[in-house]
Amino acid sequence: MPKAWALPVTMAAVLSVASCSPAFWQGVSDGLAASRGYNGGGHKIMIFGGSGHQTYLGCLSCSQFDAESVFNEYGHYGSVYSAQAIMNPYSQFGSLYSATSACNPYASDPPVIVDEQGTYYGRLTVNHYRRDGPPTAELKDWLAGVCEQ
Repeated sequence: MPKAWALPVTMAAVLSVASCSPAFWQGVSDGLAASRGYNGGGHKIMIFGGSGHQTYLGCLSCSQFDAESVFNEYGHYGSVYSAQAIMNPYSQFGSLYSATSACNPYASDPPVIVDEQGTYYGRLTVNHYRRDGPPTAELKDWLAGVCEQ
């Protein structure tokens, strides 16, 4: 990796999550579903960010091998190089300074978490001042590891 792309993100934290068992991924999905009293049913849980939450930022409930998964480091939404990835600390969605970033502890408009039916689960954010932050402890811990600077 070129020095210019050396990341302040602790890659060990990201990679340790990427190597988690399928039970972890199912737990994230089930936890999100349970947070809204929903039984899951295999619905796709997604992240949208930016102005009006128009930018698709990936899938939270998809397999880590799915091209749309935020947990797939080789996919568009899990790559540290993608402009539409919270994993990229230089993107508007992974920056410490962007108002629309999941990693800005003071973000005013962080990404939203919704399912394919439009059910709102909260915001993907490390901003502890927001009451609508990640709805599960697993997701909070994962995001803290991604955003660790």
